[in-house]
Amino acid sequence: MNLQSIVNRFRNSRNIQEKRKLKPILENISNYGYKSSQIYASYGEDSAAIQLTPTSKDLILLTTDALLPVFIEKTPYGAGFSAIYVGIDDIFACGGTPLASSITIAYNDENVGKEIFKGVLDATNVFKTPLIRGHTTTDSQSLAISSTIIGTTTVDHFLSAKGSNPGDFLAIVWDPDGKSSPVNKNYWNTITMKTSEEFFHKRSFISPAIENKYITACKDISNGGILGTLFQMMQYAKKGAEIDLKLLESHILSDNLQFSTEEFIFLFLTSGFLISGKNEKKDEFMDLVQKANMNIYELGKVHGNDEIRLKYGKEEKILLEGYI
Repeated sequence: MNLQSIVNRFRNSRNIQEKRKLKPILENISNYGYKSSQIYASYGEDSAAIQLTPTSKDLILLTTDALLPVFIEKTPYGAGFSAIYVGIDDIFACGGTPLASSITIAYNDENVGKEIFKGVLDATNVFKTPLIRGHTTTDSQSLAISSTIIGTTTVDHFLSAKGSNPGDFLAIVWDPDGKSSPVNKNYWNTITMKTSEEFFHKRSFISPAIENKYITACKDISNGGILGTLFQMMQYAKKGAEIDLKLLESHILSDNLQFSTEEFIFLFLTSGFLISGKNEKKDEFMDLVQKANMNIYELGKVHGNDEIRLKYGKEEKILLEGYI
């Protein structure tokens, strides 16, 4: 295990550099953008939350994402399918239920357009999320797809990504029943082979975990992998973390995975969630995860310092510090 190699790969990755560049943009929006008392939660969360009225207990959840043109070009069907999927787990991570979708698509090849739409419509059926709005350009000079997913929850059931507390355990909950994408070996596909029933069952642990206050924060694992998602969660919570790679390695070896520990922490894990939770409720939470046919790997713990630290046996490296 080469901790310095992991630190270098993390700091130099496009995903992390892009996420760090967002800070001044978000500060500009916060300083100069219009404010509304009905915005319950926004930047930093997997989904923004909007109250129907200033005192309403009901929330509308909204999340938006875009796909890279190179992905659309290589697999138009997969890009169309993913355009709907990428926002679905953002809704679940906040304690919500997906309700509807909207999409913007641009292409100039009719066959490519048909494949994109086939992927989109197949996804709406799997995720039970009707396509209700959108915009299509059929003579675009470039490929583009962006999507918005709308969901619902309540104030009492909304789980913020900034809820982590010092001493909380950190873990990932993920679906091992998948395969690497032929287009991108760092993409762990658990979605396209699942029925609707299987997909929703895999997420059945989230709602009771929130209701019973077993977990304090949840974030859908992004294309930055486990460490990239951890960086986002800890930055938003203004907390630090200690990650024990020896502990993670023990899970990987026990389950005889096809990945090394370094490869695993940089995977884009579809059906993957980074969780922080109460230590005294960890066993009960693990029972919920197992009943949902998902795996849980402990990673370490949350602390109050302004740094993310990696450990492997007696060796330690600072992944990031002073990032808040």
